[in-house]
Amino acid sequence: MVEGVSLDRASAWFAELEPDDQADVLARLPEEWREKVLSSLEAEEREEVEELMAWPPDSAGGIMSPVAFRLPESTTCREAIEALQEQGDVEMVFYLYVESETGQLVGVVSLRNLLINPPSAKLNEIMSTDVVSVNAETDQEEVARIASHYDLLAVPVVDETHNLVGIVTIDDVIDVIREEAAEDLMKMAGVAEGYDPLANSAFEDLGARVRWLLVTLAAGLVLVEIISGFQTTLEENLILAGFIPVIMGLSGNVGIQAATITIQALASGRLALGGGIRDRILREGRVGFLLGLFFGSILRGWCVIRGQSVALGLAIGVSIALALVTAVIVGTTTPIFLKKLNVDPAVAAGPFVTTAIDLVGIMVYFSVVSAWPGL
Repeated sequence: MVEGVSLDRASAWFAELEPDDQADVLARLPEEWREKVLSSLEAEEREEVEELMAWPPDSAGGIMSPVAFRLPESTTCREAIEALQEQGDVEMVFYLYVESETGQLVGVVSLRNLLINPPSAKLNEIMSTDVVSVNAETDQEEVARIASHYDLLAVPVVDETHNLVGIVTIDDVIDVIREEAAEDLMKMAGVAEGYDPLANSAFEDLGARVRWLLVTLAAGLVLVEIISGFQTTLEENLILAGFIPVIMGLSGNVGIQAATITIQALASGRLALGGGIRDRILREGRVGFLLGLFFGSILRGWCVIRGQSVALGLAIGVSIALALVTAVIVGTTTPIFLKKLNVDPAVAAGPFVTTAIDLVGIMVYFSVVSAWPGL
């Protein structure tokens, strides 16, 4: 947008933005434009923007607005309303933040409480002291989770002395949720972080996609070797080869379902690493066992209808059941393990877990049918 536009006009556009949006725009401008636009700002405004740009872009400090409606705790409701009417540069006033004499954030008052209380009431008499806040270093995804969990329209950001340094408003929270969802989708597809299909060349696209595809290829070759090791079993019961895609399809889908459910529970905070993990694994294990019984019974019945031996039907049914139980356990535990290693669990729903489940499922399948008596 700035190509072919004069500096004065671009600066006029820029001046209409809030400080947090100014920092976001500056981060996307070419270096020479960045310096020109910054130099056109007033000293105080330039200092605010530079402070915001100093924080990591994916932190609370990087997305916060330094402008917040704040007043001393001794202020009356009448004085607070008058002060609000005089303010013209406060973005999205949802809450009034109350500060102590030394500048610490000690409470918050909603605009509703400000209006329904007597004009003579002081803020420290009507404020809520249970303030949910974050540090400037807090990851933006955690800020979005807190805002969603507590139904907040803005989240205050404080420093190490609990002084209010800014707020993250709901519009920025929505942006974070959208960005994180898009990033997780890319990870689940096995595409490198930061991939832009509109900006990259064909060779850059190749580099972004090829890593996990190589993992899939390597796992496929391992599967070939595993299946080759059971060549005698396949020669004696050729129908077993027809169940390979059934095993891979069922176990893969069941495992991804378990992984996705666990990832969602971790992201929403309903599954904490400190507790609930054992119950989650046991619950998913029971689900996998029931799914195994269900599909194992169907496949055993299909074998009987096709005139296959009872032993073959039982072997296939049991192997399917065990493969699904194993797939559920792998799909459930992998995101939890990755989370403990501080790795984004979203990658657990991608090619890595799919490939691992395929390998485990085939090994369980052939181990059971090759050892089954009467085959």
